[in-house]
Amino acid sequence: MRKVLLLFLSAVSTIASALTPITLQIGDATATYYEEYLDLFDGVTQYDESLLLSVIDGDMFTLIRHKTLNLIEVVRLVGADAPDSKHPDEAVARFGSESSGFAKLLLEDREVFLSYDELPRDSYGLYLAYLWIPASYGGEIYNVLFNLLAIAGGYARVYLIHPFKASYMEIFAEAERLAGLDKKGLWSDENFSATPPEPLYDPVVYITNTGEKYHQYHCQHLLQSKIAITLSEAVRMGYEPCSICRPAVVYVGY
Repeated sequence: MRKVLLLFLSAVSTIASALTPITLQIGDATATYYEEYLDLFDGVTQYDESLLLSVIDGDMFTLIRHKTLNLIEVVRLVGADAPDSKHPDEAVARFGSESSGFAKLLLEDREVFLSYDELPRDSYGLYLAYLWIPASYGGEIYNVLFNLLAIAGGYARVYLIHPFKASYMEIFAEAERLAGLDKKGLWSDENFSATPPEPLYDPVVYITNTGEKYHQYHCQHLLQSKIAITLSEAVRMGYEPCSICRPAVVYVGY
């Protein structure tokens, strides 16, 4: 486990030294992003052009995904968890109003793009999506990832309950760590004990009843059985990564 931890910390150190924080212009607002991820949308081959109608919370929205059907649907961000800004039985969560306000400023009544991962819905049946919005930087227009914008600005934390791309997990985890170091948003209170000292990266992977490997959600070896387990637990139990689907092979926790 120590060897695995050192490998991850080495990788994170390389990522951190290479990241260049920049300020994007999105309408009348500005937001923190990273220059290295301006072209992230170039790797997206399938997406829906959608109209975002309203912000429910900093990570949940109503929108029209298909203009021909004209159906209003609720979509939740993949890999990002914003504090509740409204709840019928509880008080507003710390930084909930700021998080939803940030989302409203950047997203409401705007055309956005949605792309998806292997797991299309959460346990409540809501769509899980990567949400991309146009932003200006250096005189050019880029489609940037709002999930990452929210985490980088401290408006949301990384959410690993639902599995998603390992490469995006690494990006989100490092963005959260940097937001914590810079005391942004959620991490601005010096007495707030949840400030992340190191990135939390313990995604869900899958094992079978009889195998010795762990896999990504879509792996062909999971046709007969599919058991969800955290990466740290899989490593502790002696499972090795599948060479076919190539799941995450590193773990770091608090």
